[in-house]
Amino acid sequence: MKEVLIDIKGIQNVDGEDEITELTTVGKMESIAGKTYLRYDDRTGDNNESISCLIKLDPEDDSVVMQRHGSFNSRMYIKKGQRHICHYETPAGTLTMGIFGENTEIKMGDDGGRVFMSYTIDINHGLMSRNSVEIKVKEV
Repeated sequence: MKEVLIDIKGIQNVDGEDEITELTTVGKMESIAGKTYLRYDDRTGDNNESISCLIKLDPEDDSVVMQRHGSFNSRMYIKKGQRHICHYETPAGTLTMGIFGENTEIKMGDDGGRVFMSYTIDINHGLMSRNSVEIKVKEV
């Protein structure tokens, strides 16, 4: 496992308004059977709780899986042209969301790379948001 610098920029558009989220953190990267795994902790929540994050990149399948574990658990699967159901667990209960992958681009090598994905989130088949995420990874 290599130590890497992970730079994430997300844009969420709800009702025509953009909300930008940025995170730069040190994490771990490893490649197993052609897939790249990024692991890092996120402390950007309201109570500064550590949330364990895993991003699995599959360039052969052109898909991305993003998992978060903490007081809010989620697992999102993003693949261009496909809609998948995701469960978002909160202390108040679980939400079921649809994730439709509009685009995924994975360009990763042994020393890092770049990932871009865009997707929509719907709840009860009603559009909640349009999202784009860019992840840049480089060896520390």
